[in-house]
Amino acid sequence: AIFVLWLTWFCHSFSRQTPSPGDGGRGRGMKPGGKGPTPPEEPFAGFKLKPVALKFVKKIQDIVLQEAESIGSSAVFECEVTPSTAVTSWMKDDSNLRESPKHKFTSDGKDRKLHIIDVQLSDTGEYTCVAKNAGKEITCTAKLIVEGKLKPVQTRNFNFCE
Repeated sequence: AIFVLWLTWFCHSFSRQTPSPGDGGRGRGMKPGGKGPTPPEEPFAGFKLKPVALKFVKKIQDIVLQEAESIGSSAVFECEVTPSTAVTSWMKDDSNLRESPKHKFTSDGKDRKLHIIDVQLSDTGEYTCVAKNAGKEITCTAKLIVEGKLKPVQTRNFNFCE
C-alpha cells in the first residue's frame, strides 16, 4: 500500500511536469527552469529493503558409488543457494573445475548442479560449490567416493596363544 501511494505521488508529479499543447512547452504548474517537486527522502515510509543473505538452503551431500556399477553413469551434486542471483563455481580437491564434456554445470533459480559424466575411480575426491554475491563468498563441500572392485583376500589360519 505504501509503494502504491508513492507510485501514485510519483506519477501525479510526473504528469504535472508533462507539457501539453498550448502552454508553451513549460508544463502546467511549473516555472521556467523549475526542477519540479522533490521526491520524499524515505519513499517507503522508513522501510528499507534488506539484501537477501548469501546462504546454502540445501547443501551438497556425499555420494558413494561402486566402480563396477558406475561405469558409464553420472553422479550429480545438487544444492540450493540464495539469493538466486549468486554466482557459483565448482572445485575438485581445491582446484577449479571448468565446464567440459566430463563436467556439466547447471543453474536454475536457486538450484545448482554439477553433473560428473561417465564416473571413473579417478573421479573420487572432495567437490566444493563456491557461491559469491555482493563481495561475500561461501562454500559447501562433499565427497564423491568411487569404490573399486574388491579383490579376494587370502587368509591363513593362525592360532594365537599366550
